[in-house]
Amino acid sequence: MQAWRIIHAAVVELGIMGKIACHSLRKTWGYHAIIDGDVSLAVVVDIYNHSSYETTKLYLGIRQDERDEAILKMKLF
Repeated sequence: MQAWRIIHAAVVELGIMGKIACHSLRKTWGYHAIIDGDVSLAVVVDIYNHSSYETTKLYLGIRQDERDEAILKMKLF
């Protein structure tokens, strides 16, 4: 509960609109870790203790256009 109060106070102080909580930070970290390529999907699945890759992808909202963009960024040689 204390973590929520700290996060809520920071959100109010910064004037951020919308609902942001501890869970938001968890999801945001996982999303950016995968999209930025810093952490593999397998590691995020393990950290989240999800049963499958699909569960994690749905949880984080990884969309097809983001997949396509990641493929286009790949260096083939």
